[in-house]
Amino acid sequence: MTDDNQQTKQGCCKQDSGQHCKCRHDAEGHAIAVDPHLGYVADLASLIDIQEEATVSRTVLREDGLRAVLFAFDKDQALSEHTAAMPVTIQVLEGRLRIGGGEREVELTPGGIVYLSARLPHTVYALEPSKMLLQMFDNRG
Repeated sequence: MTDDNQQTKQGCCKQDSGQHCKCRHDAEGHAIAVDPHLGYVADLASLIDIQEEATVSRTVLREDGLRAVLFAFDKDQALSEHTAAMPVTIQVLEGRLRIGGGEREVELTPGGIVYLSARLPHTVYALEPSKMLLQMFDNRG
């Protein structure tokens, strides 16, 4: 991730120098800027690789109230039923996924988006090798 505040993964540029910074920090020590800024990640799909018979994930953006996580699934890989404590959206970058939530199932392909409300039990199944963007919206502070 790059942004105009030049933050590093473990903190802002002032934190390590002993100066007071203008960032908040999450429980893992990642800086969360409080000044208005533009965060940017180019070519999301290139940041994660599909691995044979596996599901892998990588956090690519962490900002105030938002976390973006990439997932790569080989064919027939799945996330078993689970819930999220916050609302989420799912977008397919490459491939084809079956998303189940509540009493409904949808086939998601590039260009579509799924919204899941907080605490809705849901599943994800890869119909073919796929890359997915999960966005979690958390305004709990």
